[in-house]
Amino acid sequence: MKVLRLLLALAPAFCPFSPAWAWEEHKVLEYIMVHSPLLRAYRVVTDEFTPPGGVMDRVKEYTSLYGRAGAGGTDYLDQPFVIQAGVQISIPLISTKERREHAMKAVEETRAMDEIRGKVLAAIAQTRQHEADLGAAEVRQGFYEKRSEWLQKRVKEGYSATEELWTIGQQLNEERATAGRLRALLAAQRYQLANYAGEQWRVLLGYLEGKGELR
Repeated sequence: MKVLRLLLALAPAFCPFSPAWAWEEHKVLEYIMVHSPLLRAYRVVTDEFTPPGGVMDRVKEYTSLYGRAGAGGTDYLDQPFVIQAGVQISIPLISTKERREHAMKAVEETRAMDEIRGKVLAAIAQTRQHEADLGAAEVRQGFYEKRSEWLQKRVKEGYSATEELWTIGQQLNEERATAGRLRALLAAQRYQLANYAGEQWRVLLGYLEGKGELR
């Protein structure tokens, strides 16, 4: 119990607030939803399938020019060459097919957004878990370092046995190894999360590492 109390008391000194952990979840999610290459592609397709809005837009969409040329005349006109030209307009004022296609593309975009959002939220949760585990490991490591220093003095002064120092040294090495493994996992997890932002992954990675802001 005394050891636990000492650990909790020394925790702020061993694990100060890290700016690399100061990122906000909602900012990361919003940034990815805007810059995700998959979602941007879905938005382009949905826009392409959006039916023209006003009458003039529909005139432009469904208006075409045609021309025709031919040799010889007719029974009434003795002309060696005939040229015909005109404008063809086909305007479906109400198109069920257009609305259905646009609705289907909108549904596909919404489904993709939900899927990406779920994956990003899971990646954010995993990143936070690695940060928490690393913070706990660093607290324990700091505690064992302080205790090791204290025991070394005790051994030199003849108040403690050498075996205690070996035991605390082993525990300290284990915590250092754990912290190193968690740092590697955290770096990989941040990289994976940042890649959801496509071409802007470097900006997002810097934000997750506390080296910059999202822009």
